[in-house]
Formats: sequence, structure tokens, C-alpha cells
Amino acid sequence: MRRLFRVGVMVLLLCGVGFPGIGLGAALGATLETEHLRVEDATGSLGPERLAALAALVEARLAAVAQFWGVDPQTQSLGKIRVMYDAPLRGQCTATFFQPGGRGQTQGGQTQGGQNRNVRVFGCDEAPLMLSHKLTSALLPQPDKLLRNMLGALSEEHVGAVRSFPACGQDVDDWVRAAARGGVLIPLAQLGPDHASWGMRDEGGGRLAAFDRPRQQRAYAEAASFARYLAGEYGLDGLKRLQRLSHTSGARPWREALGADLDELEAGWLRWLRSGSAGREEHVGRLVRILTSGPGDPCERARRMAGEI
Repeated sequence: MRRLFRVGVMVLLLCGVGFPGIGLGAALGATLETEHLRVEDATGSLGPERLAALAALVEARLAAVAQFWGVDPQTQSLGKIRVMYDAPLRGQCTATFFQPGGRGQTQGGQTQGGQNRNVRVFGCDEAPLMLSHKLTSALLPQPDKLLRNMLGALSEEHVGAVRSFPACGQDVDDWVRAAARGGVLIPLAQLGPDHASWGMRDEGGGRLAAFDRPRQQRAYAEAASFARYLAGEYGLDGLKRLQRLSHTSGARPWREALGADLDELEAGWLRWLRSGSAGREEHVGRLVRILTSGPGDPCERARRMAGEI
């Protein structure tokens, strides 16, 4: 079966059949290369035309994210972004980003083995959730989970899907208002650069697991809302400056990048949230109940409340 799939791809290529929306560099078996991507079918169930359509979708989304941030995909210096389409993860439809090989070894400007920037998409082949978020991580690599999620959440808000986590069909500001009202707001300083403080653990290969879904929901929503506030106050250039300086300072350079320490920025953000809460009380109350209703996935419950699924 695999041989037939490979032969079918080669026949299409030899006959000059193109795939709309992408420049096809190579297609062998379940792998297809575009200008900026190496797209793989980890399920072994996609045909060449479907794989090409998915590659075109990711290329278009990558272009939108790059335009939003005003950055280059850096294909020559960092290599192509590897995108793996996989089966749903524990029934979830989502995407993750990982860098198992660090910066990787380059030859002729290309990263060998496609190990530098990896995006794994679980299910959602029609409209992948969190794809804009994870492509942002590929375009603006950042080891600190808080800074990485702040940037990714802004991309998802502007050129992604409202159903994506952590908005889940709601407004991320309302999630934070609900956490504050319910007494479960997490101080931003307690959100570390790795996974554990976010209620998560890394199982390898771009597979993350949440051991505390309510905390995961609150943490991601806080990062998204805080990024929205900072973008309004300092612009995208301020956030890109924060991203850039973090690589040289080895810390979170709030004052150096934005002119204020985290406690000042956090206080301003919370005041801003309170100032915009008028008329939101009933809706926020429903999210409080979702956050405090015990085990389960708050995101799934919120999507149902929004009538999205």
C-alpha cells in the first residue's frame, strides 16, 4: 500500500499535475516540501492531494502570522519548519511545537533532518486549532513558556480560530476576570519558563499532557490576556523587544524592554481588566462556575456554552 502511495505521487509529478497554493519542492511517500515547510503524514492515511491541500493551508497561515509580526520565516538560517499531521491526541484537536535538536546542524543554510522547528498537528486537518499559536513559536523561538505563550496567543487571536485554547469560544479577559472573582488567579511570577507550573508535563515528541486542566486553563488565559494588554500599551514592537532581549539577558527583561517591572505591569493589567468589566458580570459568573466545577476540561465546557460544538 505504501509503495502504491509513493508511485501515485510520482505519477502526479511526472504528469505535471500541480497542487494549488504551494510551490512543490519534493513529494515522496507521505512527505511534501514547500518553500518554508516539510509536511509529513504521520497517520499514513492521507493521499497526495490531501497532503498538498494541508501544506497549502499551513503555508497560508504561516504567511499571515509572519505578516502580523513583521518577521521573516528564516528558512535559510533555521531550516524549513517541519509539520507533522497526526491522529487526535486523547480525543483533542490541537497543535504543539517542539525543538528536540536545539538549533540543529546546518549545511548550506539548511537545517539537517528537519529537527530545528517542529509543529505537530493532532487531528483538525480542515482548520487546525492553535496552528497560528504554534507557528509563532516556530517564527519567534522562545524557551520561556510564559513569553512564548504570550506571543502565540496574540497570533491566535488575530489570525487564528476563536475556538482555540485558551479562549475556547470565549473572551480571554473574561476567563481572567472569572479566575480573579473565584479567588484562583495565578500571580504571573508563578508561571515558570517550563511546563510544571502550568499544570502540564512534556511526554516527548511534541506530546504534552495536562495533569491539572483548570490550572492549565487559567495560566494560558492569563498569558493571552496579559499579552493583549501589553500589545495595547506598548505595541507589537514592545513585545518583540521583550522577546529579543530575553535571549541575551537570560531572564524576563520587563523593565529593560517595557520600562516597568512585572509587578507594575501586572497591576496595570488588572486595573485595565476591572475597568472593562461593566456588563460582563453574568457571563463572568458562568465562567467562574466552569472553572470551579471540579475535574474535567474547562475548555470543552466553555465551547459548549458558546454553542461552538
